[in-house]
Amino acid sequence: MHRPDRKEIFHDIETVIFDMDGVITSEAEYWNAADLTVLELFYSKQFLGLENETLQTALHKPGAPITLERFVSPRFIAMLKTSGINTNWDLTYFSAALYLIEFLAEIKPHDKVQALFESPFNINTLHDLGKLIDKKRKLLEPIDNLNAYFVQFRKKRLAEKPLRNENPADHEPLAERLVEDINAWRYERTGFHSPVFERSGPFWDICTTLFQERYLGDSLYLKEHDARLSDIPKDGMIQDERPVIPGAKVISTLALLKEAGMRLGVATGRPFDEIMIPLKRWGVFHFFDKGSIATYREIAEAEQYLCGKGIICSIAKPHPYVYLRAIFPDKSVGELLDMKMPLPKKTGGRILVVGDSMSDLIAARTLGALAAVVLTGVKSLEAVDQMRALDPDFILDDISQFEGLF
Repeated sequence: MHRPDRKEIFHDIETVIFDMDGVITSEAEYWNAADLTVLELFYSKQFLGLENETLQTALHKPGAPITLERFVSPRFIAMLKTSGINTNWDLTYFSAALYLIEFLAEIKPHDKVQALFESPFNINTLHDLGKLIDKKRKLLEPIDNLNAYFVQFRKKRLAEKPLRNENPADHEPLAERLVEDINAWRYERTGFHSPVFERSGPFWDICTTLFQERYLGDSLYLKEHDARLSDIPKDGMIQDERPVIPGAKVISTLALLKEAGMRLGVATGRPFDEIMIPLKRWGVFHFFDKGSIATYREIAEAEQYLCGKGIICSIAKPHPYVYLRAIFPDKSVGELLDMKMPLPKKTGGRILVVGDSMSDLIAARTLGALAAVVLTGVKSLEAVDQMRALDPDFILDDISQFEGLF
């Protein structure tokens, strides 16, 4: 599916930077982990404490994970990806936020509910909210049903208040607008000015911690942390992670690119130690330049650097920082953050960003680099259309189609 008129530019590429999830690694277990994390938030007695025997069996089941597709779905994933947001922590967080908003709207009396969120948010906030629920035995509706109302609300808001910048390569209106819409939806449904949903803070920390415990399992999680948040023992889902296409195809493609003299790198929002597990297990780690593997570790380092200067912000994708770190491993954090974008055409034309989402494509366009979209992680035709609007240089069914460009 590559564009014939751009096939020649492929031979000028010197550096190829890959996103991981949906490009090389399958996202299936990540989505399952997000689903089960939301399940735990609402059905564990440690948190909200709803009751349903079937769901609680899934929550406590050891061994191979159960696929629910109840609190996370392909349609919901597509909505986030087309909004320029593409981490599995976000997937967990925004799904949980929509359900939490419904609880705030439905639980009586409203004054007691509102009072809970006038104090700092913590685990006890969820537990105390659960105490206000009269009938805890319930089956929460699937996310697609719940999200349908929010989607219509967003369409109405977009018609009334279009994006302030119509340039589709500007990531800020897309990502910021989703956060803005979530909070507007909370006010629409409840009349409450809190909690404020943003990609940081106590509720975010609870969601991301539970996700990491679920995905890594107790033994791996406790290697980096002193204690677990959850009372539920977990085996971990990372052991079930698989490549998004057969491993032999991944190996042959990376080998071909490497043999052609291209420098291969990684730019992912996943933690460093976590992404090393599948790369080494599948025998592909050696294809990548060790200095060009940029992960959440590098993003956090840069955010800490900015914090030291009094700047509190997120530079996760679609911010191009993680790609810059992979492209220019010898530059300092400050040099990368101060780098003028887009890169000179001569430089950008020799760099290829390979991703499966709007956030990857937006980052590539910000950098002034070439962009390849692989459809292995794309979840909707709408997402494909939005990415086509950014005019990617290559659209491939999967990374093995790079072989057809030689």
